[in-house]
Amino acid sequence: MQQNLIQEIYSELDMVRIMSRMSVFAIETESKEAANDSLKLIFKDIEKRTWNVSEFLEKIENSTKI
Repeated sequence: MQQNLIQEIYSELDMVRIMSRMSVFAIETESKEAANDSLKLIFKDIEKRTWNVSEFLEKIENSTKI
């Protein structure tokens, strides 16, 4: 049960990362004038935080295996 939940969390985080990257790409390619630097920073921050969550979950998972 716990393993399935952890796997689902990883899958959801992967989707958030993909969507963040796609959003940044869309903003950059739409038009340089329309690209809002602060919006790009927000999406990049979301991606960074999801990586952090993944790392924390890996630590939890590894600590329960011991």
